[in-house]
This record gives sequence, C-alpha cells and structure tokens, in this order.
Amino acid sequence: MRTLSLIGLLCLTAGCYNYSPLTTPSPEPGTYLAVTLTDAGSDDLARSLGPAAFIVRGRYLSNDERGMLISVSSVETKQGFALPWSGETVAVPDNAVASLDVRRFARGRSLLLAGVGAGGLVATTLAFSLLGGGTTPNAGGGRPPKQ
Repeated sequence: MRTLSLIGLLCLTAGCYNYSPLTTPSPEPGTYLAVTLTDAGSDDLARSLGPAAFIVRGRYLSNDERGMLISVSSVETKQGFALPWSGETVAVPDNAVASLDVRRFARGRSLLLAGVGAGGLVATTLAFSLLGGGTTPNAGGGRPPKQ
C-alpha cells in the first residue's frame, strides 16, 4: 500500500505542463512564468543572466521600479541550453520582455502519464509474480547432505 501511495505521489509531481500566454494584466505572485527576452533585453541582462539568455523560467514575485522580479529556476540560452538556477531574484525590465507565458497543469497528458505508469506497474507485477503464489523457503535447521 505504501508503494502505491508513493507511485501516486510521483505521478502527481511528475505531471505535464503547458505554457500559454498570460491573459491577465499582471500575474499573481507565485505564478510560474516563462519570460522570452528581446534581443536588446538579452544584451541588457547579460550581467545578471549570462550571455545569450533567451527564456527565463521561474516564479513571479512582484513588480518594482526596475521591472518584474522573478525567482529564477532556469535560463535557456539562444543555443537551446537550459541552465539551472537556485531561485535567485532577478529584475526583468518591461522593455526586455518579448512574450510572457504562464505554466498550467495539463490534465489530459498527466492522466495519460499516470495511466501508463500504473499499467507498467501492473505488467511488471504480473510478469514477476510479485503478488505471491511461489513456494515458501525451507525453514532450515537441517544438516547439509553427506558427500
């Protein structure tokens, strides 16, 4: 039972997500965003984000006079490399933003992932007879056979 609970928890945390354009004037604090930078914005933020930054992913914190404050979890470069970050706060000026997308839970794909995972567990269990039906081991205590 504990194993099934663990598998269910893993399926929930490993769910699928989609990015869609922000439809409100400003995101709610804590919203996970993908901010695509303009070329000029990438150049302006090179000291903060590194050279050739293209997409900044992280949690929206707030706005101030410097722009959008984001707790950065990763930066994707123009070459397609994803560089992990540890939640450092970076200010992204409004004029550096080409597009702003919000991460949303993809229910259909996540259910498909969970179904495939559960099916794999059932198939593995049946294939290796983990449900029982085998013989019990000898309780032991006897002498080894003479040679």
